[in-house]
Amino acid sequence: MEAVDMKKQMRDPAGNVERYRREIGYILERDLLITTHAPESLDQEIWFKIQSIGTTMELVVHKYGVGDTLESIRAAVLERSDMMAINAEYVRINGDDVNRGFWPIDGVRRINFSFATIALLMLEVPEYLNMFCKLLSPQVQERSYVMDLLIKSFIPDFSLLNKYKSDRHAATWMEPFLRALASEPDERSAACADYMKNWCRMMRPWGWKPDLNPEPGKDRLFCDFAFEVALAVCAYDIDDSSFNNHPYYPRDLVDYYRTNIRLTRDAWRPIAAGAGVPIIAPPPPKKADLAKTKRKGVARWIELVCDGNVDATESVLEVIGKVRKFDDIHELMEALSDAGQAIHGDVKDDETILSQASNVAEDRALGGFDGPAGPPSGPARCGAGLLAFSSWLEARGYRLVDLDNDDDAWHAVVVKADYHAELIELSNTLKIRTRTPAAVYDD
Repeated sequence: MEAVDMKKQMRDPAGNVERYRREIGYILERDLLITTHAPESLDQEIWFKIQSIGTTMELVVHKYGVGDTLESIRAAVLERSDMMAINAEYVRINGDDVNRGFWPIDGVRRINFSFATIALLMLEVPEYLNMFCKLLSPQVQERSYVMDLLIKSFIPDFSLLNKYKSDRHAATWMEPFLRALASEPDERSAACADYMKNWCRMMRPWGWKPDLNPEPGKDRLFCDFAFEVALAVCAYDIDDSSFNNHPYYPRDLVDYYRTNIRLTRDAWRPIAAGAGVPIIAPPPPKKADLAKTKRKGVARWIELVCDGNVDATESVLEVIGKVRKFDDIHELMEALSDAGQAIHGDVKDDETILSQASNVAEDRALGGFDGPAGPPSGPARCGAGLLAFSSWLEARGYRLVDLDNDDDAWHAVVVKADYHAELIELSNTLKIRTRTPAAVYDD
């Protein structure tokens, strides 16, 4: 592996070379352990092979983040590609359902897109694309439409499924990205530029922070880039001039592909053709007319805080069952936050709280909310952020309602201003204790 040069220009705009040196060292140590340790059972051998593929993907992505040359990164992929394919085939033949649940490329995780982009945009020989396909999960329910669509843009024989499951966690970025990609060809560049404007905010759940501390022992390393955009730009020949200066856009990978791959390996693909099939954008969530629905009691309360989102309302009702009143709202808030409809987190977890606030705003088509950057952090930043969120919502016709559960956590929901009084009245009936933001957060 190429030595880490302390003076090199890092690609990670908030990175720390020493931290990368340590992390790459840990990855290599794990890789050595699992490739030299004699497995004690078939299950352990399968697990080792899966982990070996995973450590290679981690290594490649971290080499990109720290600033290693593209040739060095390409060489690392080529050096390990044969063994990755052999290990994947072994797992495919011998693995059981439990092991297959940990397949290296499942089409959802961020590192799937990271490694896929580097491999698909840098390997000149078509045979390596067949090796890449061997890394994909054999469990069709784990595949994502976004990943498969992009893969088909480079491997025309690759088959799309008739139906895909949606991953609620990944949908935070996948759905906006897919909507941008589904734009008319002459509008894709502007749509991708808009997506990139919101990229950092959408990556909060994966560790991005506006005030990320790169020093060892502080915030965890965030080694990720908008690889999905780079892959789409190359697949659909999108003009990236309006956003290629974004610090998290892998511009050099795109340039490499355009110079070395597009007119050779991929000369078969017509300009802007991509996968050669219509792109199906996710439909907007079904919304009930809150003035006309017949729901009552708990169902009505949930419907109001879900802003009429029918699927979210039904998913929460399915989790909590038939409840008339609440002595404790923890399970209710867990279900609402899982559906992306509430703020629910530890009193010190400012990153989660502000990320949830932004997600709730996005779900209501209000745009992203960027809370105050730290310091302070912890409870103080949560309070300041939620107070700012309350004012931000009021200017847009919504209200933030804090819920008191007598515990060390934040609980809050958002409701249209027109239904605020009804929600408060319903809350009193259901024994859900409400508080005004000013009374709680301005402390």
